[in-house]
Amino acid sequence: MELTVNIKEVEWWFWVITLFFILCALLGWTPGYYIVMALSGAQILYFTQREGGVKAFPTQVRIAYFIVTLLGLWAAVRFPLYIFLFIGTLMVAFTGRCVLALALKKMPWNRKLVPGASC
Repeated sequence: MELTVNIKEVEWWFWVITLFFILCALLGWTPGYYIVMALSGAQILYFTQREGGVKAFPTQVRIAYFIVTLLGLWAAVRFPLYIFLFIGTLMVAFTGRCVLALALKKMPWNRKLVPGASC
């Protein structure tokens, strides 16, 4: 796996800023959870506009990520869930690999995706 840092891309900054607030939340700053949810919602709006709708693969990834962040509203699973989000977001931000993208590629409505489609 190769380290990738794309500071010129807005997408990369979305992930890095989200990663920062996940870390803040895990370190005990509770508003961090809600900021992560808000940033995830903002990504949906940004990618829906940029990609031309919610059916676009990058938008689907953001919608799935947003749904996972919303599970953090349930206090009992918030901390362990956000540990997994931290690991996944770290992977996306610095390697370009995305577990959600891999899972979404397997969905029936995405069968016609080009092989290189990712986050």
